[in-house]
Amino acid sequence: MLRRIHLHGTLKSIHPEPIEVHAASPAEALKAITRQIPGFGGNAITGPLRIKVLGHETVEDLIAPGGGQDLHLFPQLNGGKNGGFFQILIGAVLVAASFIAGPVIGPILLKVGIVMVLGGILQMFQQPARDKKDSVEKKSHYLGPPKNTVEIGTRIPVLCGEDLVGGHYLSFQIDAVDTGVV
Repeated sequence: MLRRIHLHGTLKSIHPEPIEVHAASPAEALKAITRQIPGFGGNAITGPLRIKVLGHETVEDLIAPGGGQDLHLFPQLNGGKNGGFFQILIGAVLVAASFIAGPVIGPILLKVGIVMVLGGILQMFQQPARDKKDSVEKKSHYLGPPKNTVEIGTRIPVLCGEDLVGGHYLSFQIDAVDTGVV
């Protein structure tokens, strides 16, 4: 199916005219243009280029065959936490109000405003905290076989020569069976 892809916003600088691609699904069309047209890879400073496809909210919508023939791509806005900008704005208002306020309350407003501006700037650069669902350990009252002490994706070093190091238990295909005596 012939699909026409329209680029909007800052993406328009990559390719100003609509792009026509033969693809079965929107995901296949996106894969084709991001690999063939330079500029979609991002750069070392800003990182990978993130895009938003109008009308497709989930990955399943993009993978599904069919869909509309016209795809509209927008740059996705991303950053740190949401509260940083408003904290900077409130801090700037407090700093401005400190010059209008009297000599008693003015220095207090100035200090609070400066702290809020600095805190908002730091908050914008901070990545959002990720919740760890696996942080709660499941404790057993029985003595069982060794269990994994390494999370998935942790690098396990391969050593050469003689070294005195601690190890990790890697259990693979070990079944713990509770046998009770009656």
